[in-house]
Amino acid sequence: MSISVLTASATAAFFVPFNPTPKAAAPKPFYPGPFSPSEVGSTGLPGDVGFDPLGLANFDLLLDGATDKERSAAYVMRDYRDAELKHGRFAMLAAVAWPLQEKLNPLLAAKWHIPNLVAETGGLSPSVLNGGLEQSIIPSAVVTFMIMASLIEAQGLRVKQEQGDSWLPGDYGKFFNLKIAERGTEQFFSLQSGETWNGRIAMIAILAYVVQEAITRVPTIDTIPFF
Repeated sequence: MSISVLTASATAAFFVPFNPTPKAAAPKPFYPGPFSPSEVGSTGLPGDVGFDPLGLANFDLLLDGATDKERSAAYVMRDYRDAELKHGRFAMLAAVAWPLQEKLNPLLAAKWHIPNLVAETGGLSPSVLNGGLEQSIIPSAVVTFMIMASLIEAQGLRVKQEQGDSWLPGDYGKFFNLKIAERGTEQFFSLQSGETWNGRIAMIAILAYVVQEAITRVPTIDTIPFF
């Protein structure tokens, strides 16, 4: 090999740009499609019995998912649990208030001379399907309730931001903490499971109230034997 060939090879090698081996990209969260196994069943969350036949947990439809498309599946499941707890708590309140207002409102209206808000609907609770939501103080009461719920939600978001990875779904800070059990104990986990299951039952109950009254036009209170 001649000296000119060696010189040309060295010169070419000098001017070739150096391309180091690229680092492996960080693995992205894998969300399989519908009907595929999801994180449900392995989350360790209270009340997780592995029931997700449609694979709904495989989709990040939450607000944080709009800004972070690579969120961990664990964070997605945690936020879904937070949403479930919120709906369950509202449902537990509604499951009691729905039949009670059908029972008590006519009695209180007769005694205190206040509007009977279930008279227009034939004894049914005012609702989207039953009607009667335009009466008296109902619109302002709904708006007031929404404002209060928004303030509580804002408090929850502040607590979530402050606590970071240690945040638990449904935690709204010290003001809402009844201190029934120490966080992290078996008793605390058991109470969390109880709240989750009671919330699920309440959501089913509310759905049953709505469907039953819409179809039969019979007030829920009249279907409860001890009333």
